[in-house]
Amino acid sequence: MIRKLTTWLVAACVAGGALAQGAPSDEQRRRLIEQKLRLVEMLVNSPAAKSSAYGRDAETPKLVEQGKALLDEARGALADGRLDEAAAALDQALKSASSASRRLKSEGGLSDSAQRKQLADMTEQVRTYRAALDDLRRDDKLADEATQVLMRVDGLAAEANKLSEAGRLGEANKHMADAYKIAVEELSRLRAGQEVVLSLKFDTPADEYAYEQKRFGSNQIMVDMMVGEGRAEGGRRQLVDRFVGEGQRLKREAEGLAESGKYTEAIASMEQATKQLNRALQSMGVPVF
Repeated sequence: MIRKLTTWLVAACVAGGALAQGAPSDEQRRRLIEQKLRLVEMLVNSPAAKSSAYGRDAETPKLVEQGKALLDEARGALADGRLDEAAAALDQALKSASSASRRLKSEGGLSDSAQRKQLADMTEQVRTYRAALDDLRRDDKLADEATQVLMRVDGLAAEANKLSEAGRLGEANKHMADAYKIAVEELSRLRAGQEVVLSLKFDTPADEYAYEQKRFGSNQIMVDMMVGEGRAEGGRRQLVDRFVGEGQRLKREAEGLAESGKYTEAIASMEQATKQLNRALQSMGVPVF
């Protein structure tokens, strides 16, 4: 994926040079910038880039985050009609993303420990939503449906654990992500129009912040799954990208606050970041809360 996207980006840059020779109109430049922006987004938001935070190299995730910050700059400049600034920010974003992709390639992909960390985070999220689904079995009107959903969720989670024990971690993560998707969608459907309360206890604000980070990551995986299923085609993709971009910006803001020890503010920012991903999911027809 990284190599293919880099190739496409180079092609886009070449096309940009060709257009420059023909003195393109502002509309042509805008279309080219928008195309390049989508490609850079795909690169910095690829599964490999997202999982760099779990890798062995501390510099790679910094490059990925730098690329995302530059993408935010490019979006803002493009929205204001500052095409030169948008193009310049995208060029820098591409450099950061390309450097990150080279480092990821040299690392030889995700380590087993990184994949196990992803699986553990997703498993924790599944357990949280599973508990809420289990509570629905006390409602006579919802008990049968809730039981059926739990069987599906538990089946996928059990298969994920078997795959993990067999060392097939990539497949295990896919099954657990499917379990999470079903749990969230079905809980939202069964509780439509009602307030959903998840029972969570944290010893410290830092623990709660860590949970919100994991929740954001799980929802990001869901967004990627829905996009991969073709639910963001046409004009809807722009809307999804905008929500995801704002979510990523808020997440970076939260990380800065957490580094300064301001966990209460960081938690609030992470909650807002996750709301942006929820809006992206809702725009693709996924009932989430």
